[in-house]
Amino acid sequence: MTITEKVRKELWGKSGNKCAICHIDLFHDGYMDSCNIGEECHIISESPKGPRHVDGLEDYNICDNLILLCRNHHKEIDDPANLALYSVQKLKQIKENHERWVKQKLSEKRVEEDNLPLIKNGNELLSILGAGIVATYKGNDPITSAEEAEYIGGIWQELTDFIEIASELDPYDITKMEFSFSQMLGEMADKGYFLYGKIKKVRFLKKYGDNTLYNAVILYIKRIEDVQGVL
Repeated sequence: MTITEKVRKELWGKSGNKCAICHIDLFHDGYMDSCNIGEECHIISESPKGPRHVDGLEDYNICDNLILLCRNHHKEIDDPANLALYSVQKLKQIKENHERWVKQKLSEKRVEEDNLPLIKNGNELLSILGAGIVATYKGNDPITSAEEAEYIGGIWQELTDFIEIASELDPYDITKMEFSFSQMLGEMADKGYFLYGKIKKVRFLKKYGDNTLYNAVILYIKRIEDVQGVL
């Protein structure tokens, strides 16, 4: 069997076009030509005489058994002198940490591109959500578990519910919500999440002659992870 195009795209996508060990960019698309120094490497070799071979795998060419490396590191991990250093368990750990690092970098890029500031307390969040919002653009890092989906979904529901009733609240209720939001942000930070956001002026019906600028809010929940080196 060979590596399918679907598996190949999954591997390159999860790896962010970077070597899982040195993080060098593996594909460069230049003005005159392109250069690809990436290699799709087996963690458990398909060949009985290959490095780290294990009998009995149903499919050796699934994404979980592949790690994307530069040519130098592919040669290094398969060198017989390094097989004790680069065991199956070690390579899977390197792959897992690298793909988690890629997700983190992509989420940081999203926040930077949208120029979203960190929301530090309930007062800042109230000033955004209570600004006559007519549209909300929400985003978050990829969900990795049912528990995380439950938690992040609950935050989005609470923020959406507040936007819908913000104009009807009296000063007493707003003050209570400020405290509640500060507690929510503190709990998020304790769990490793931060909320970024800002007001954005948008035109919705420009093609119909309506050039009115409306308030929309962009919010993004980013997971903060401290991915330690594995080498």
